[in-house]
Amino acid sequence: MEMRVSKLEADVFEMKADIKTLKTDMETVKTDLALIKSNYVTKADLHQEIAKTHVEIAKIHIEMTKQTKWILGGIMSAAGLSLGIARWLF
Repeated sequence: MEMRVSKLEADVFEMKADIKTLKTDMETVKTDLALIKSNYVTKADLHQEIAKTHVEIAKIHIEMTKQTKWILGGIMSAAGLSLGIARWLF
């Protein structure tokens, strides 16, 4: 009987040591998890960034449209001026 009790005591001692190790490891995991959570992006943050990107793309399209209008206007003016000069000369 005494041997069984001493075996149980040894097992309990080992379990306590294991629990201490687990507690230490759990604290490390909690710290790491908190760090990971602070670095992750939420869906709302991602949607805001996507919306900003869409706005910037829309601005680029507007500027490209303006630029195209000016280029076409310049080409048409140059063509008209060239035809006018050609008509006047010939």
